[in-house]
Amino acid sequence: MKRLDLSRISAFARPEEHLTKQTLHGAIVTLLGCTLALTLFCHELSWFLGAKGVAKMEVDLRRRHDLSIFVDISFHAIPCAALSVDIMDASGTADSDVNFAAGAHLHKFRLDASGRRISKAAEYVQPQTQRVLREGSSTVMSVDMEAAMRHIGDMEQEMGAHEGCRLRGDVTVRRVSGRLHFAVHQQSLADMLPQMLSGHVLPRVRNISHAVHRLTFGPSFPGQVSPLDGTTRIEAANGGGHAYKYYIKIVPTEYTTRFGMLLETSQYSVTEYAMPLPHRHAHS
Repeated sequence: MKRLDLSRISAFARPEEHLTKQTLHGAIVTLLGCTLALTLFCHELSWFLGAKGVAKMEVDLRRRHDLSIFVDISFHAIPCAALSVDIMDASGTADSDVNFAAGAHLHKFRLDASGRRISKAAEYVQPQTQRVLREGSSTVMSVDMEAAMRHIGDMEQEMGAHEGCRLRGDVTVRRVSGRLHFAVHQQSLADMLPQMLSGHVLPRVRNISHAVHRLTFGPSFPGQVSPLDGTTRIEAANGGGHAYKYYIKIVPTEYTTRFGMLLETSQYSVTEYAMPLPHRHAHS
């Protein structure tokens, strides 16, 4: 009876001894092969890391989602209690952070007279002095007098200390033409009413000095240029004040990474106007 030899089915068969002999020719072929592989690897790596950006422009006919605007602006002479942000667009939407607009996630931080953040003061929370009540097809503005008086007290205190405000956060708007308006509360009738009833008359804010730390439309991407970033406008202490208007044109942008990931964002261009403020108005 023959003995079963399991070594015949081994998948790791050893080559013959004459095939494993190392020679000079084999060493030369090995070095040439390694050199060629290393050269090709370095070439592909340099091409991958040094890829050039390609820009392409085309007409945008798609209906896109809402636009997210990120703002980071310091107002050197407008206290947080006096600063409001109004959102208006061509579709008829009009909202404000006073009414706690659903699309606005803005944070206000108090600054001292030197422009430094007041460490003892937490984020300033705006009292909700106004409420929009909708009754059928009509809209009625309701003023909370208690909250309004508390708001006036905040403005008096911050104006007396010559405070400023840093506004930071994001606002979601529709993709239609509109305005993002940084204003002073006391200019509206609803805000002036508590002052007239209580006998408090707050001084008008006319110094609209500001610094734009960052303004973007949509997610950031490598190589993005934001024309307003770093813009600073300082008013003279005894000047008459100016209204600064920035007309911005937004261009939808698609950024594709070298890994094929698509990022939908926007770029913009800007035109700036500065007009002297009339004595009866003060806004930015």
